[in-house]
Amino acid sequence: MDQAFVDRINAQIAYERARETPPDGFPKLPDLPLGRYTDPAFYALEQRYLFRRSWLFVGHESEFAGPGSYRTLDAAGLPLVVVRGEDGILRAFFNACRHRGAEVVRDSCGTCRQMTCLYHSWTYDLHGRLVRVPDERDFVGLQRDERGLVDLRCELWGGLVFVNADPEAEPLLAHLGPLAEELIEVMAAPLRLVDRKSVELRCNWKVMAEGFMEVYHARTIHPATVAAQLDPRGAAISLIRNGHARMLTPLRDEVRSCGRADRDALARIEGLCELFDTTNPAYGVFPNFISPLDRRGFPILSFWPVAVDRVRLDITWLGVPWEGERSEVWDRRLAAFDVLMDEDYRNLEPIQRCIEAAAHGGVPLNYQERRIWHLHTTIDAVIGRDKVPAELAVPDLLADWVDA
Repeated sequence: MDQAFVDRINAQIAYERARETPPDGFPKLPDLPLGRYTDPAFYALEQRYLFRRSWLFVGHESEFAGPGSYRTLDAAGLPLVVVRGEDGILRAFFNACRHRGAEVVRDSCGTCRQMTCLYHSWTYDLHGRLVRVPDERDFVGLQRDERGLVDLRCELWGGLVFVNADPEAEPLLAHLGPLAEELIEVMAAPLRLVDRKSVELRCNWKVMAEGFMEVYHARTIHPATVAAQLDPRGAAISLIRNGHARMLTPLRDEVRSCGRADRDALARIEGLCELFDTTNPAYGVFPNFISPLDRRGFPILSFWPVAVDRVRLDITWLGVPWEGERSEVWDRRLAAFDVLMDEDYRNLEPIQRCIEAAAHGGVPLNYQERRIWHLHTTIDAVIGRDKVPAELAVPDLLADWVDA
């Protein structure tokens, strides 16, 4: 982030604080169809096309300390294992044996020399190559070199690990566009995993994700947490191509003047610009990654669809490495974040029930909520607009409001 970028964001914050109406030319957006949150056929389109064609965050390279270090996860119905080879390279595979489809790794994380199916003991090396088949003499014409684990694209943004099941997808850094360089000091910083937790709720994944795309609700449900820290009227929102977005919300003057002493006890990411002291910089990477960044470490929120009406939220906290035991300051910080998140959670399942009952007809979005429209129109573009039922489609009305 150079000084020109800082000046542009500060000017945008000043404009947002001063305006009395939406900007000239901002369109009236039609209601979002409720079926996008409830229709099983639309959910199937998301599963088949969106999550199999998108770059998905799966962890931080610090979790893969040496050869054989692995992590497994369910990524929107895709059973994955990410493992570091003897050559130091991270690789991602479908966690499914090429014989009868059983898992080749069952634990959530660990270290292995090989990956062995616990059903019939077919064994694969860390490159995914099939190296052992019990009673191989009973198979006619089995070619081991044709039965390796099915791999996925696996690429890094700094230390963040992403995978993509689409072999034709553009490279990760190209897909990220301006965010790749804009945040490289953060993503390439020496970080480590601090904490990870998962929460499941009965709501569509977008119902949950949309709650972190605006601060319009801050004064209502976060009066003592978010609203006490941030000035929502000054939020500088930018739509980025490929569905990404940024939202830098200024800290309240009293927060800036007194500082945040408790968290000052934590080590800081070096080399970051003044916006990390004057705003809360929150970034969204399409389709399901949102992170409120902080020079003292930050969470990454990943929203994984489990069913049309169920979502799993993975919260991955990264921070600057430390020696010895983790500071109790981290414990307090994680606990405070849980309080904030609980304020959001209690609204989400009731929202889903009302959407299912079509209690309010549709979702009217305002200028502050334009990140949500950007998400939906990009979902349709990735699925293919010809595949989305007309009654559920979201037209691309904000192309002129995309920064880059």
